[in-house]
Amino acid sequence: MTIRARLALIYGVAMMLTLGLVGALLWWQFAAALRASLDQALEVRATAALSAAENGQTGLREGDTGTQTVFVALFDASGRLVDATPSAPRGLTPPAASGGIGDVTVANAGYAIFTAVGGDGLRAVAGSSLATITATLDRLARSVIVVAIAASLASLAGGWWLAGRALRPVAVITEEAEEIGADDLERRLRVPRQRDELHSLATTLNGMLERVAEAVRRQRLFIATASHDLRTPIAALQVELELASDPRTTVPELRAALAAAHADAVRLGELATALLDLAASDSDGRALVRAPVPADQLLDGVVRRLAPLARERETRLVASAPSCEARIDRVRIEQALTNLVANAIAYAPPRSQVEINASVSSPSGGGAAEPNAMLAIEVLDQGPGIPAGLARSLFEPFLRGPDAAGTGAGLGLATAAAAVRAHGGTIGHEPRPRGGTRFWMLLPA
Repeated sequence: MTIRARLALIYGVAMMLTLGLVGALLWWQFAAALRASLDQALEVRATAALSAAENGQTGLREGDTGTQTVFVALFDASGRLVDATPSAPRGLTPPAASGGIGDVTVANAGYAIFTAVGGDGLRAVAGSSLATITATLDRLARSVIVVAIAASLASLAGGWWLAGRALRPVAVITEEAEEIGADDLERRLRVPRQRDELHSLATTLNGMLERVAEAVRRQRLFIATASHDLRTPIAALQVELELASDPRTTVPELRAALAAAHADAVRLGELATALLDLAASDSDGRALVRAPVPADQLLDGVVRRLAPLARERETRLVASAPSCEARIDRVRIEQALTNLVANAIAYAPPRSQVEINASVSSPSGGGAAEPNAMLAIEVLDQGPGIPAGLARSLFEPFLRGPDAAGTGAGLGLATAAAAVRAHGGTIGHEPRPRGGTRFWMLLPA
């Protein structure tokens, strides 16, 4: 069922229920008023008949309430019928000695009666058939039902029309959204001028299209850059193998070609590994293997792995961490931290220092054992800093600074950022006051 149909149905049902309740209330009030009027007329007639009988007057006369006949009957103290008007029902039994208002059934017909009791036990009964009131109330009930049904049908039609007008902009937005394809992601939806829910919906969808277009752009750039980085060593490897297979190639040339081919093969392997690491780190947190990991052991492992590179670059590594544990995926975070430190070493000047610091904090100050504890790790270098043009896109794949050392593919920081985000953490960087850069990651512990 469409939203338009549901809205129209809800409007119609609400109208029917409202009219039904109002009609029932009116019917009940009208029925009470009719009965009160009849009871009052019966009381007046019975009291008058009793007074006349006590004064010795004979011959009872029938009365009416304006819409129906009122009969009168007299009973003595023993319950014997003394006198009655012609319209009094046959088989009318003596009323209760206490008198008052009541209903009786005579020959399967209902009557409302009022009994007036005299001092010597004489009782005057005035009554009238309930058939007239019942028929009047039945006609009123049928009228209320007919009006409620007619009004409900009208409200259904009106609700259908109003819902159609209200949802027409949604249909327009839907049609425009369906026309936007993968090759037309720069197109945007028209935003209504009136600042209502539809304005918010169109604005939100346009924001989503912006993010989708940006993601597609980055994906295409990723594919193009990866293809270029893969094509270059493959082409070189092909040339080197052709040279090695040429019978005219000398032994020194053959050895040089094989060495170059080996270097290109290593380069291809490193690039493939980096791409696989990036794809694995982009997966969500369900793929993580979390386990308690001592923070000091995490940093020591990174320092040992990068010690040869640091010696080659004449860079000193200094690590500091508390003796506490954090529940993380050690492989992912150790690789992410390795990438950050390797990046710091690559840009650090000779005979400089790279610091790796870890700390654990919680809102209540209870350390890593607290439910909301966070593990903070920072990497401090003394390099040239990050150019302003690269600061916002530093964690994108294949991004390399102009002063980068080595032959990396520019995937290290992107892999680190993806691993941290998969843990539900954050990663960032900022310039240091005295030069260099501070990289940091914040992880749930």
